[in-house]
Amino acid sequence: MTPKQTTINTVTLTCSTCGSAQFTKLDTNEYQCSHCHAVTLVEDNVAQRLEKILRNIQKPPSAPMKPIAVAAISVAIVAGVLVPLAVGLLGSRPSPSPGRSAEPPIDAARVKLTDVQEIKARGRTQLVMIVRNETGRKIDVPRVTASFFQGDLSLATVSGSAPARSLEPGEYTPLTISAPAKAFSRYDLQVGTPSPARGRNNDVAASKVQLVRNDGTYRLVGLIRNRGSSPAGSTQITVMLYGADGSLIGTGNGYATASPLAPDALTSFDVRCEMLRDGEVASYDYMVQSES
Repeated sequence: MTPKQTTINTVTLTCSTCGSAQFTKLDTNEYQCSHCHAVTLVEDNVAQRLEKILRNIQKPPSAPMKPIAVAAISVAIVAGVLVPLAVGLLGSRPSPSPGRSAEPPIDAARVKLTDVQEIKARGRTQLVMIVRNETGRKIDVPRVTASFFQGDLSLATVSGSAPARSLEPGEYTPLTISAPAKAFSRYDLQVGTPSPARGRNNDVAASKVQLVRNDGTYRLVGLIRNRGSSPAGSTQITVMLYGADGSLIGTGNGYATASPLAPDALTSFDVRCEMLRDGEVASYDYMVQSES
């Protein structure tokens, strides 16, 4: 019979053709099944392990092999097969796609704080400022922290809040920070690391906007239209009032009446503004935001 080529199952040490566990070494890397005479060619490292195992198997029986020794041989054989396989799989892991590389962190120095004022209202002092997004990316409004001092003595550290949730590049929002009750001589402002905004903007627009005054109170009124193809969530309107010198003297924040707003539907808004200090309003600005 002409010997046929086959393989040896190195885990169970059996012939893949007939299942026999009896082999005869023909050459350095060549083994023949004693039952079906199939010939197997193996690599050098496999041949060394097989020869060692065959020597142990073909020894005259002297004493029964202990279960621990049998387990050790099985572990050695399985490790010899699985470890190279695992190494090969790790080595073939695809490298990250250049297009999916992590975006660099946003530089907090690109968030500008302007028009910082100390305002006294209802017996309390507040810091009022404008937060401007000059990062080039849409961001959530970052935390702004003020550290207050009396000489070298640290008094308090307070974070501020802004009415706007996020800012597109170039957008800005007012932000206020409550000062401590104790007198302070100076303060330091620090902007936290901005986070990329995750919300998607709805296509809403304001129209027929007017600033009205009634009994000394300013209100911004108008209409909001959903120009998108899907319902728009709550629409927020942020208002900034400026004095004759261009400084911020009042702010307002409110929401459109209808929420959600159907595609191409209209709704109204009426935002009451709060004055930060006395003075006539020379100009105003507002921002409309709706995200989903």
